[in-house]
Parts: sequence; C-alpha cells; structure tokens
Amino acid sequence: MRSQTMFSPRQVSSCLLAAVLLSGVQAALAQNIKPGLWENKMQPQLSPERQAMMAEAQKQMSAMPAEQRKMIQDMMDKQGISADIGSGLVTMKVCITPEQAALNELPIDDKGKCQYQIQRHGKQIQSQFTCSDPQISGESSATINSAESYSSTMRATTLMNGKSEAMTMTGQGRWLGTDCGGIAPMKSGKAKG
Repeated sequence: MRSQTMFSPRQVSSCLLAAVLLSGVQAALAQNIKPGLWENKMQPQLSPERQAMMAEAQKQMSAMPAEQRKMIQDMMDKQGISADIGSGLVTMKVCITPEQAALNELPIDDKGKCQYQIQRHGKQIQSQFTCSDPQISGESSATINSAESYSSTMRATTLMNGKSEAMTMTGQGRWLGTDCGGIAPMKSGKAKG
C-alpha cells in the first residue's frame, strides 16, 4: 500500500465526523439534546476494493511493534476515537457543552474545510456537505429518537487516486452521561448553511 495514495485516518475521520455530527448532533440539538458525553458509532458499507485496502492496513498494523501500536491507540483514545480496521466501524466520543446544547450550536471539527446546507423537518434533518481536505461531498439524514439518541445515514463521494468513489455510512448516537471525562469539547459554531 502506498501511503501517498490514501488520506490519513484523521483526515477521513475528520470529514466523516463533521458529516455525521452535522446530521446527528445538529438534529439532536434541534430537539434539545442533553449536554455531556455522546458516543457516535459509524459503520461504512465498504466496496470490495476498500475492503482489500482495510485488510492490508490491518495486516500492516498487526506487524507493527507493540509500542508503536500502543502509541497510535493512545493518540486515538485522546481524541475519543476507536476504530475496528477489519470491519471499518468507527466509534467517536464527542463532548457537548451545556452552552452548545442551550444555544443549539453544532460543535464543528473544521479540519475538513467543509461547507454545509441544512434543512429541518420535525425530527428529520437533511444536510448536504462539501469538504476540500480531503475532497468529499455528499448528503446525510438523521432521525432524532429522543433527547438521548439518534440514527443517521450518510452517502458521500470522495476522490481517491484521481477517481470518484462512493460510500454509504450508517450511524447511531447515544448519550453516555453528563461527565465528558478527558474528552474536550470541539469549538462552537453555527454550521454554514
């Protein structure tokens, strides 16, 4: 696997997090969600080519010295991220401050340089997004189940190695409690739309 042909996991997760948070947390905020620690589980439906790449990445990760694997895991833990390279399942923890919940502001991870358009219809939130780093665009939909949970779907197209690749991701969000522990809140800011 050539490292220059792939986006870093942080770049991809930043864009996907922005999109999922946009669909899920923004939708939940519209329904006055609870502030505190939220767990977001995102499951991509991977193409056979992407599955092969993930299997290769898992093989490379397994071949790393234990201390290098631990360093990567510790770095991800500090950001509230865990990933199952084999299945593609990404779990992220996000802290929503009482101020963000009260003001209906979306915590934004701006590392993906994204623009958003949002439409609300009761418990349904539809959004479109375009990110430039990495290049990814798509749409998402979220349904608020309660002040403590939501479900979402995202469809996106990304540019990899000069060609377009489509992906679909389903997500579930659930409130874990008022204490965010070591997870720092993202900066506040209204989504652009």
